[in-house]
Amino acid sequence: MSIISMTGFGKSESTLQGITCVIEVRSVNSRFLEISSKIPKNFAYLENDFKAQIKDKLVRGSVNFSITLGAGNAGNIPVCYNEAAVAKFVEITKAMQKKYGIAGDIKLEHVLAIPEVLQFTDGNGDNEVWEKHLKAELDKALDGVIAMREKEGANLAVDLTRRVIHLNEVIDKVEVLDPQRIETWKVKFRERINTLMKDSEIDEVRLLQEACIMADKLDIHEEITRFRSHNKLFLDALAKGGAQGKNLGFILQEMGREANTLGTKCQNAEIAALAIELKNEIECIREQSMNVA
Repeated sequence: MSIISMTGFGKSESTLQGITCVIEVRSVNSRFLEISSKIPKNFAYLENDFKAQIKDKLVRGSVNFSITLGAGNAGNIPVCYNEAAVAKFVEITKAMQKKYGIAGDIKLEHVLAIPEVLQFTDGNGDNEVWEKHLKAELDKALDGVIAMREKEGANLAVDLTRRVIHLNEVIDKVEVLDPQRIETWKVKFRERINTLMKDSEIDEVRLLQEACIMADKLDIHEEITRFRSHNKLFLDALAKGGAQGKNLGFILQEMGREANTLGTKCQNAEIAALAIELKNEIECIREQSMNVA
């Protein structure tokens, strides 16, 4: 199983009771799972059900889904009004006017302001059939999204693997340069001590202590070891597949820390340049990993 991208698209086209039905689901990257919808008003009561259906299948991403019936007007044109609600509104309004002496006329805009006064379904019992149909078609569209996300994820995995291999190759170069860097530092350290202490007696014990302290500050072996460990964890996560986005993001943070420390401690122009190359590659990997679910 490969890692999963957050980029995907799925579409379902069908016909029920002579009405065409098109469901589209689009997904792009996001820190969390965010769902927005555009559905016919007569099925607005199913919005939470549709969102729950999407949550069952998708992990992370900004998801937009739409349902279009017929030419786009079906389900969005009122077919009747709530007669009982209007009658009760008029009755209560007149009672309030009589009791409290409130003047004024009941106007159409007052009636239309009543919640759900306009009905987008005639209640003929077809809604249950449509509910099952829409949920089944949404599943088909989601399957298309998942297939694309998996394909995109496989392509991402190939690119990310290549980039992490490059990180290891840069670390190899650092390891080759490291012994030479230490020898150069030893010579410069001795020359500087001799220059500063040429007219004074050198305490060899104190000199050794200072040299050990400096050597510890300049040692980059731990950074190299941890960097290789992070690279392996990253590749293991890619191999495991699935929703690895947050895990990859955490590993990349650790990689960035090691690259920064390496560049600070090395005190060598060639290794410093390689540390910059590491940081640039890590940033490219980070941008790619933002698309991983």
